Amino acid sequence: MNLEALIMLIVTIVLVALIFYVSGALVSQDWSASGSLILRILVVTLVAVFVIPLFTNFGSSDSLSHLGLLLSFVILIVVVRFVLVEELAVAEEWLASIVISLIAAVLIYILDEASNAIFDLRLLEIF
Repeated sequence: MNLEALIMLIVTIVLVALIFYVSGALVSQDWSASGSLILRILVVTLVAVFVIPLFTNFGSSDSLSHLGLLLSFVILIVVVRFVLVEELAVAEEWLASIVISLIAAVLIYILDEASNAIFDLRLLEIF
């Protein structure tokens, strides 16, 4: 891994962590962040940046491409539910995890497409 890829990896982790913070704050309507919440956001971010692209690329053939994408979204919902939502004050935990994951997935997709259009590089395809 060269220096440019390492810098892009760090930038990606910071941006995805900020996206999860914003989506969690929108759902819970609480914009404060404790140390425990920041660590939980970091764990979810690392899963989103490293594990999710593996499952998305798992279905790289035409017949399995949608299955890999769906499986990665389900994994994201489960990780958000059992790691991040535990710290947030929400009534419906599964609904909150689905909404947080959906908001985060849309924002990550927008960020990825913007970086592709502006800088000609994909953020989640560093490896």
